[in-house]
Amino acid sequence: MFDIYVNGTDSLLLKFKQEISESINSQVLAVKDKIQRSKQNFEILGIEELVSAYASLLIYYDPLKLSFSSLKDFLNKIKKEELSLDKKSALCMNVPLCYDDEFGLDLDFVSSHTRLSKNELIKLHTEPFYRIYMLGFMAGFAYLGGLNEKLFTPRLKSPRTSLESGSVGIADKQTGIYPIKSPGGWQIIARSPLNFFDKQNQKKPVLLEAGMFLKFKAIDKKEYYEIKEAVDKNAYKKEIYEYKDS
Repeated sequence: MFDIYVNGTDSLLLKFKQEISESINSQVLAVKDKIQRSKQNFEILGIEELVSAYASLLIYYDPLKLSFSSLKDFLNKIKKEELSLDKKSALCMNVPLCYDDEFGLDLDFVSSHTRLSKNELIKLHTEPFYRIYMLGFMAGFAYLGGLNEKLFTPRLKSPRTSLESGSVGIADKQTGIYPIKSPGGWQIIARSPLNFFDKQNQKKPVLLEAGMFLKFKAIDKKEYYEIKEAVDKNAYKKEIYEYKDS
């Protein structure tokens, strides 16, 4: 299922089959969940942090509480177990996006590159249920799987120095949401009024999680500002429901 590599004096890297696929990512998240539950049930002590990616899992541990050999034995035990990888219900969130020219800075370019009208582009972009494979690059940045190949567009040749939070872009075969104001090199086609990173929320500052699904919903400019105002007042009710992949 995975190979174990030393990553430093306080971390190990689990490498799964190196491909971007839902089945491999499901294995990564299943192992991560197993370790988290073992940690919560005090079956193992000393694991500090788990960082999942497309096809790997990085484990940080405290060498003063957990030896390398003990951790390796624990992981080899997990390798021999039957982990449930059946498709099951997962959380899905509806994410409103405004594709107005004010927010879709590169909408014209992407439309020209893909030879699609803006309406066709929006339809294809809002059609899939996107799986969140991993969070990375910056706090809360979700890497999504499921972008229609007709929308594949190269990154900007020169990244912008500043993008507004909630900006949604395309880079090669991926689409993603910038959770905070930051530089960025993706082709920006829309913006969401939702708040994806809240530093004031110490319990759960990041809105999204690996393994969740997102469904984009096109809204107009008026709706964007109405939702943004509700979000700023903590009055917006997020649309979250169970989604079972068929």
